[in-house]
Amino acid sequence: MGVYMRAVITSWPGHEFAELVAFVAAQDEGFVVSGPGWADFEVHDARGDAVLVADLTVDDRAREELDELVEFLEDVEGTATARQQVTDHLASASAMVGMQIVMSRYDESVAAANQVISFLERSPGVLTQVDTVGWYDGDNLILQDPE
Repeated sequence: MGVYMRAVITSWPGHEFAELVAFVAAQDEGFVVSGPGWADFEVHDARGDAVLVADLTVDDRAREELDELVEFLEDVEGTATARQQVTDHLASASAMVGMQIVMSRYDESVAAANQVISFLERSPGVLTQVDTVGWYDGDNLILQDPE
């Protein structure tokens, strides 16, 4: 079973894919974004090896997975306010960028995912879910998966 990070977005602002490519390249960590666009892309290291596999799902195609994420909120630890924040966010979300962590390259994969998330967080309305960790609002862990 893979580990995923998901950026859940209330309103997809229609970022140009080239903006993400340029943002990641400017971070000077040697990562390169490639692919036909948001619907299916990868992040590669300086040697050209894929360290992150990702895709964008919007509108009705995202709704099923967003609804499934609501079900898992029963098991996480955190305040009632944070739980309600995430529940409301999931109900109003219209897009999700799912990122599969490449376990054999875990550190690089997480670093690449964090760059994608940093790019997305430049626009409002983004919460991040990390399998086995929990839900983040920016850098703040607001709901934590049980240990």
